[in-house]
Amino acid sequence: MARYLLLAMNSPTSGEGDEEIYNKWYDEVHIPDFKDFDEIVSARRFKTLGGKVPGMDAPWSYVTAYEIETDNLAEFTQRLGAKMQSFAPTLDRSTSANLMTFEITGEH
Repeated sequence: MARYLLLAMNSPTSGEGDEEIYNKWYDEVHIPDFKDFDEIVSARRFKTLGGKVPGMDAPWSYVTAYEIETDNLAEFTQRLGAKMQSFAPTLDRSTSANLMTFEITGEH
């Protein structure tokens, strides 16, 4: 079965308490919604500590990495997009990156 890594790069909005609301929603609603899909093997969140992305004005505060196993990525992506339509009001949609998908080619 083919394996993929899906990265979601985003940040909370900047109001007081927004990051706490964003993290609660991400951990208690969004990740469990992803884990409802059998193809999701793991979901791991990371907080950005520093660094810059060349050519980008707004680096993201958080990155979530989802490991996926499927023989039909297009069909899975379509189902995922259909289900994942609601977002926390504290998710800053203006700086969120499109999901990036990578095929896993090896482990060392």
